[in-house]
Amino acid sequence: MKIIKKLATAAIAAAMMMSSATVVLADETTGTTAETTTESTTAATTAVATQAQQSNNSLANMNFDTMYGTELPKYLNRQYVFDGQKIPVNESNYYFLLTFMQLSQYAAYGYLPATKDGRIDLTAAYGTTGKTCGEYLVEQAEKYLHSTYILMKRAREAGLSITDEDKKQVDNDINTMNEQQAKPAGLTLDRVIKIYFGPRCDEQAYRAILENSALAGKYQKKFVEEYNVPEDQRMIPNITYALHYAPEASASADEKAKAKAAADEMLGKCKSIDDLKKLGTEAKNSGVCKDAGTVPVQKGKMVPDFEAWAYGAERKEGEMAVIFAKEYGYFCVGYNGKVELDASEKQDMANKALSDDIEKDMTSGKYGFKNEGTVPTVSTSNILVYVFGGIAAAAVIVLIVVSVKSSANAKKSSSKKSSGSKKKSGSKKPK
Repeated sequence: MKIIKKLATAAIAAAMMMSSATVVLADETTGTTAETTTESTTAATTAVATQAQQSNNSLANMNFDTMYGTELPKYLNRQYVFDGQKIPVNESNYYFLLTFMQLSQYAAYGYLPATKDGRIDLTAAYGTTGKTCGEYLVEQAEKYLHSTYILMKRAREAGLSITDEDKKQVDNDINTMNEQQAKPAGLTLDRVIKIYFGPRCDEQAYRAILENSALAGKYQKKFVEEYNVPEDQRMIPNITYALHYAPEASASADEKAKAKAAADEMLGKCKSIDDLKKLGTEAKNSGVCKDAGTVPVQKGKMVPDFEAWAYGAERKEGEMAVIFAKEYGYFCVGYNGKVELDASEKQDMANKALSDDIEKDMTSGKYGFKNEGTVPTVSTSNILVYVFGGIAAAAVIVLIVVSVKSSANAKKSSSKKSSGSKKKSGSKKPK
């Protein structure tokens, strides 16, 4: 079901687990926005740690320079301004990293160009847009960051603030990272935070990021709880589908022809939508079609051609057809009539309404959000203390003194130690 929904990097439903704030992300294929789910930010770091373990890499042998591949660092350390105030570079980096992970999840599924280790290939072309995946990453990360700050602004205007309970949850998240990742690897918490979020970040900065995210999430929660679904949108089309994957931008003429022939053949075997459900499931399980299922279609949630067919004025219950959507290929579809929105769908509709509203603020330039350039990179050699994050505190103090007295020797030592511990982190495709 999820592959007929719009690309949201950022959602990346399986990967959209990193922030407690709604993410508003543009979908280049449709020119509209989509929203993400809201779960604990620590899931992001857990996911990276899991990848490291799967590739037989110890967290202690990893560092920020190689954690996300060699291309991503070129896009980091950007100074943004929102409503006249500078956003901490740690925070902008954080949202770039989460967006990268989300896009990499899509790449691992095959929806975006991927590197050999399964990450998004930032040097590759992004469809037929004329831009690279790296440029697309920047657009999406900026929207992620921008929308979070708009939500925070609205939260404060609504009289919302971080409570002791919110701070307790942040404490729990940070403690979980320390207990489950830092201590088992023999590292300090700050060292692990720097591995994940860069040499500029530490516990204090990370805590501030989490609290900002929690504040944004409080406004989202309030908006969703108070949202009233328009009466004319309470009943929506329910569509059964089977997708024969052949996107216009990447499939060859032969692949498109085969996909259409397969969709036509499936439709020819269907005397009822029950037949379509059965054949679609069988084709999906055997790998003949990319996806199959039944989905209630909210406006603005699906690609345009799919939505247009679902909402066609001439639709009759039991009607079936083959339609083409350029983003994915050929769908064999069946119209089941209309169903009432359930609680989760009403929540989705509320999130979309919020997403659309925030998109208006972003495109209007209401808060003067802008990039003021890139700040100098903090290299590993400038944070010698963190290269040896797993050693005792007393030794760390000694290293600080040594680095001050003999920076040349310190840099040389740091380079040798860090290069000796580097291993390429792997990334497995999600199941």
